[in-house]
Amino acid sequence: MRSTQALLLIVALFACFAASASDKPSLKDLPTQAIQRSQLTLPGSRPFHLKAEVYERTDRDNDSHNADIEEYWVAPDKWRRTVKTALFSETLVVNGDNANEKFDGEYYPNWLRTIVNGIFEPGAPLEGVDLSKSGDTARASLTPKGTLSFGDVGSEVCRRFMFLASNPPVTNKVFSTYCFQRGLLESVGAPGYQIDYSDYKKFGEKQVARKIGEYIEPGTELGAEIKELTEFTSPNESLFAIEHSNVPLRTIVISEESLRAIILSAPPIQWPTLTSGRNPGTLSIYVCIDRQGHVRETYPLNSDSPIMTAAAREQVMKWQFKPASNKGVSVQVESILTFGYEAKIVPAQQ
Repeated sequence: MRSTQALLLIVALFACFAASASDKPSLKDLPTQAIQRSQLTLPGSRPFHLKAEVYERTDRDNDSHNADIEEYWVAPDKWRRTVKTALFSETLVVNGDNANEKFDGEYYPNWLRTIVNGIFEPGAPLEGVDLSKSGDTARASLTPKGTLSFGDVGSEVCRRFMFLASNPPVTNKVFSTYCFQRGLLESVGAPGYQIDYSDYKKFGEKQVARKIGEYIEPGTELGAEIKELTEFTSPNESLFAIEHSNVPLRTIVISEESLRAIILSAPPIQWPTLTSGRNPGTLSIYVCIDRQGHVRETYPLNSDSPIMTAAAREQVMKWQFKPASNKGVSVQVESILTFGYEAKIVPAQQ
């Protein structure tokens, strides 16, 4: 009798262990499961009211990146968002199949949209990402069976993917990196989108990062803090009233070939002299263009020379493009520009 009970106990314990092991996400499943644990705006999530403040965390006295964000959310097809900066503001209401946007300002900056998307749609840049297909591994903690070990403090998984940016005959390697800490999203680094997450706290069944960071360039990093996150228990229907439906301001990402096809004015880059470094070399930058075809922001990507990247960014800011449209509606566009350079070498003075 005792042997039978012992055997049943062993079988039960084995079953529990097997179920627990099977619950651990694989590298392929990790992005999906991390987002399910943390994203506030998934179907079936708890209605919420959120307020966040944005600032430059590398220089709190610089208010050029200050912003206030507020959202009332009931469901994926029913929410109201307000974003305000000194130069741009937006109120976007979605109710069923209708949407109404009011904005003040000519350009919705990439740095602000990145923060907004990082708060409300952290899963968007992870769609279609299969971490198991990356051979570039950093700080991964795996069990012998290949499942992820999230129970240990500090367990981390990072994967990096490489693709080629191209302006024939010039090509350049560009990278995207995805990191997870204890099964939650820690950071996403992709062209034009550099976000990190910290200070996770429980909200209903979710774990929500209360601090979101954005890397712009060396010496410039932004921070967003969720100051208020409460359950939205008594929605006021007037918040979601649609005065008249319109098409919200959109930003689309296009290929480098498509971007170069709409150039109106692009004087050749005047490369500075070098005292050392790789020469000739290549570099890529990320460019953001408003609805009038003016370059508003540039971000450094992979480069053989920071000096050459700075020169390219400064001069590309003066380029002019044809205004872009999508389905007859004016849009902002973003893309990568890739350059090859060959500079004169001037020995450094002793």
